[in-house]
Amino acid sequence: MSTAGLTSRAIRGVRWNYLGAIGRIAATFISQIVLARLLGPEQFGLFGYAFLTVTLLALVVEMGLQHALVQVKALDDAIVGVAVGRLLLSGAAAAAAVYLLADVIAQHLFNAPQAAPVLRAIAPTLVVGTLSAAATAMLSRDLEFKVIQLAALGSYVVGYLLVGIGAAMLGLGVWSLVLAWHVQTTLACLIMIVKSPRSLRPANPFRPLPIAAFGGVVMVTNMVNWVIDNGPHTAIGRFLGASSLGLYTVASNLVKVPADHLVRNLQSVLFPLAARAQGNDAGIRRAYLTVLGGVGVVSFPTFVFVAMQSEQVVALLLGPKWHAAAGVLVPLSLAMVLHAVEAMCGPILGGRGEPRAELRIKFMMLLLTLATLAVTARWSLVAVGWGVAFVFLARWIWMNAAVCGRLAISMPQFMQAMAGSFALGAMAWAVPAATTAALDAAAWRWSPMATLALTAPVTMVVLAAAALIAPRLVLGTHLLALMQRAFERQPALASRPGVAAVAAAAARAAQELDTNPDGVTPTWTRQHKTS
Repeated sequence: MSTAGLTSRAIRGVRWNYLGAIGRIAATFISQIVLARLLGPEQFGLFGYAFLTVTLLALVVEMGLQHALVQVKALDDAIVGVAVGRLLLSGAAAAAAVYLLADVIAQHLFNAPQAAPVLRAIAPTLVVGTLSAAATAMLSRDLEFKVIQLAALGSYVVGYLLVGIGAAMLGLGVWSLVLAWHVQTTLACLIMIVKSPRSLRPANPFRPLPIAAFGGVVMVTNMVNWVIDNGPHTAIGRFLGASSLGLYTVASNLVKVPADHLVRNLQSVLFPLAARAQGNDAGIRRAYLTVLGGVGVVSFPTFVFVAMQSEQVVALLLGPKWHAAAGVLVPLSLAMVLHAVEAMCGPILGGRGEPRAELRIKFMMLLLTLATLAVTARWSLVAVGWGVAFVFLARWIWMNAAVCGRLAISMPQFMQAMAGSFALGAMAWAVPAATTAALDAAAWRWSPMATLALTAPVTMVVLAAAALIAPRLVLGTHLLALMQRAFERQPALASRPGVAAVAAAAARAAQELDTNPDGVTPTWTRQHKTS
């Protein structure tokens, strides 16, 4: 597949992913904020124990087959049938184990015996999850992201905005979260099964499955990632208690939900495209640098701003009972900057058929995570947050180095793609800091809403002005070249006030990339010809 073809497929897939993401981010924020105010940290902590259990076991029962079904070049109904059979068998076995061992898990793993009934109630979701994995794989393989996104958004609205909040208002406590979870996962699964382009009829699960080896590597990698991402929750729940777990979970959700939507939508497109484009390193390289720049210019300023305004954000959204979450929100926000850009690496390596490369790196990060938690989890909630940020930094550096080495991306090319992200992140720190300092100097005591109402627009204006004044620096060559496609489809965009400089820069960037598809040498490294 050509470089232009890869970019076109990516644009179509990303369009629907982000339309769905916008809706889900809005629905998630509304539901999480309302539920947090209605329930408080303790109830969220109790549900957190069950959530940690089923999400880890879901990776085991899924066996990496969702990715394997997408990555394999030739797929027939026999392979799908065996895979579905294995998924159902493993899901049923895991659900039964959780139901029977709920007391043991709650007491000995989490030191929270009160969580056992919640564990039993949520166990059946493991069976639903296996069917969802198979259906998602079939839809992803055909790049049917519209169905996936509509199923996710519609089920979340029904599950959390209607059922979850309604149950919480009736005083059902933690059970409102359990009901919301079951409605959301079951409804999404049913929609995707109905719309699946292939039959999901199960076959003999004990027949040979050629994609199992690849899936096994993916499964282990996913489990390592789970420990890195959720190990802090587990350690906090065990050593600091349910209330601290609730504080950490909600603070993490405030920044991780939008970050995950941002990166997962791109991951779901990058992985099948990288799998379909094996051998076309130029196309993958261009896609990676484009996505890296795009994710960076969104994530760096957004999460740096949240870190700077953590107290105001918590006070405005969650209320006084969640005040202790503000301290841990600072490092978690900064960690999401690193998480967003690092998450683009895994799909590239996996799609190229190199999941073991990612596994080796993630295993080292697992050891670093465990060592960090051994110190911070017995210290304080905020210490855990800073430990998480440190691990995410190390993970990003190592994973990005692996991708750059395989795709022959030089340091100047990488810095060119990321320069705008670093610049916008610095502005997102400096502007609210200066604004807050000015308010303090004037001895004005504003409410959290008033403070955010002032600092957020001022920061956005400064960032937008920087992009319009210096588009090449802020947006980068690859992202500008992608924007040129939008200008070509809708020429009226380029004539709008303030956009002319961006449009001109986009046209030059697209021309440079067409001339040199392997990547543009940054201006500051070009050598002048001798006469």
